[in-house]
Amino acid sequence: MDFYKELYISSRVRDPRKAKKDLIRGKGHFHTYVLVLARGPEGRPQLEIMHCANLHQPYYRERPPFIVGIAEGRADAISMVEHITNEAFRMTGDWNAAAYLAGQAGML
Repeated sequence: MDFYKELYISSRVRDPRKAKKDLIRGKGHFHTYVLVLARGPEGRPQLEIMHCANLHQPYYRERPPFIVGIAEGRADAISMVEHITNEAFRMTGDWNAAAYLAGQAGML
C-alpha cells in the first residue's frame, strides 16, 4: 500500500507511527478507518472511507490502495473528509477534495 506524503492523521489516533506500521503489516484495529484516494467512474479520482479490515480483501493485495488519511472511528473519518474538503476549497476555490488530493499527489 502507498501513503500520501502529507498523510492526514486524526488527533484521536494515539500513535500515528504505530497505526501506519500496523496497516502495512495487515494488523488492523477495530476502530481504524482509512481514507483512500481511488479512481472512480471515467477515471476520475474519488475519496473513499473504508474500515481497515477491507484492506485484507484479495482485490487490495493485487491493487494496493493509496491511503491519504487514518482516522479513529467512522465519525472521525467523516470529520476528516470535511476538513480536507474545506482545505481544498480554500486552496483551489473548488469543493472537489479528491481532485485536490490527486493534484497534490501528482496523480492528475
